[in-house]
Amino acid sequence: MAADASWLHGKRVFAVSVGAGLADAVVDGVADLGAEVTRLGGDLDLASAASVAAGIDAAVAAHGAPDLVVLSVIPTAAMRPDAIDAMAEADWREAAIEGLRTTMRLLQALGPHMKPHGGAIVFVAPSLSLVGTPRMIALSTLLEGQRGLMKSVARQWGASGVTLNWIAAAPRALAPFDGVALAARPDAVTIALGRAPDPRTEIAPLLGYLGGDAGRAITGATLMLDGGEWMVP
Repeated sequence: MAADASWLHGKRVFAVSVGAGLADAVVDGVADLGAEVTRLGGDLDLASAASVAAGIDAAVAAHGAPDLVVLSVIPTAAMRPDAIDAMAEADWREAAIEGLRTTMRLLQALGPHMKPHGGAIVFVAPSLSLVGTPRMIALSTLLEGQRGLMKSVARQWGASGVTLNWIAAAPRALAPFDGVALAARPDAVTIALGRAPDPRTEIAPLLGYLGGDAGRAITGATLMLDGGEWMVP
């Protein structure tokens, strides 16, 4: 997608990254499109709904309410491959359920600031849970839980002008997966483009579109950005 520099020019963007930092290069690309980017995550107190809300409130007080939120919540524990018969329930809960709880708290905190004027929330995540990936038990649980939450909230907030969408990126387009052993199937399909999309120059422009006026009619969608590896209806 050829980026239109006017899509995000002067718009306020909150880039909320918790854990693995999957969207860092994508956010760099969003800044290239002229957005005023505020990076959040490491400085947020995630201990409770109240502390998350306080952190978002402080960011809004300092920078104004966001027009676009780029959201990536992937606890580092969720990146660890485990066989289902070997994974302790406590480890699964820490990796998957805590990440889902944090996602819910962030959405609850963002809603009051976005619903009065509208805006866009875009999740950036790997496409692994959509196609089934051996041993990524916690990550698959977390991602599908987040995606279901995204669709439900998209229906609840649509009338207020807030859209929510999900970008399913090729894992190899996201730096934290460089060190993760991903099982390759013997019959694995080829990537139509022959490569994974570049996060800064090829994934970020789609966020620019979704966060701009041109993308206001799209909500609750899962958009595959994997170079044509998995072509789903």
